[in-house]
Amino acid sequence: MKKFDVIVIIVVAAAAAGLYASSIFTPKDEGKYAVIYTDNEEYARLPLDEDTTLRVETEYGYNEVEIKDGYADCTDADCRDGICVKHKEINMKNETIVCLPHKVIIEIE
Repeated sequence: MKKFDVIVIIVVAAAAAGLYASSIFTPKDEGKYAVIYTDNEEYARLPLDEDTTLRVETEYGYNEVEIKDGYADCTDADCRDGICVKHKEINMKNETIVCLPHKVIIEIE
């Protein structure tokens, strides 16, 4: 490698590290609503400041969505893998919980 190639690699790596670090250390805003989508259509919009539980029924199965203490969580589902149930609760804007088998998305807005 030539000296110029090394300089380019170092500059690109430093820029990438800077962009990555800025996205990690930038505080996210807390959301106000948990929006539930099924098949890319809005199913429900739940305020995060009201504790509630909603059973989302689709032709593929069901998901239990719980809003509690300002957080949204998928507490139960009848899908095979259960990744949505294992996901941590969310409350920051643009965070999502996805259940691919049921085509359900919970997103904070």
